Amino acid sequence: MTGHRSRLCYFTIDVDDLDQGVAFWSAALDAEALPGSHTSGHIYRRLRLPDSDILVLLQATPDAKVDEHKERMHLDLETDDVEAEVQRLEALGATRWDHQQERGFNFWVLRDPWGNEFCVLSPMLPDLLARRQPWACA
Repeated sequence: MTGHRSRLCYFTIDVDDLDQGVAFWSAALDAEALPGSHTSGHIYRRLRLPDSDILVLLQATPDAKVDEHKERMHLDLETDDVEAEVQRLEALGATRWDHQQERGFNFWVLRDPWGNEFCVLSPMLPDLLARRQPWACA
């Protein structure tokens, strides 16, 4: 038996409007939209992150989020200014959902325009964060 390799290649986010999903998540993550396939471009769009080999895959689905339970998987965005980042994401269409101040952390849970939850938190990996270009001030 020969060995094989595996790695995380996509983090998938359900949206009901692919164009709006690309606009929101590419701006939120400073990601580049990759060319779509002529056979699946109406279902999937891929975004390349500027500092990762993991792609974000947007998946068109008409299914709405059906309940208010905690997400089982979500994105965490780290920042050196939580409030400024939350305001930037709100301007893109996100909404504040829950401010958490527990277990020694202070962070916001936001919802994207489709109700998917994601977090904005203080730096966890400051060396990696320092490699990113600062967002332009509004």
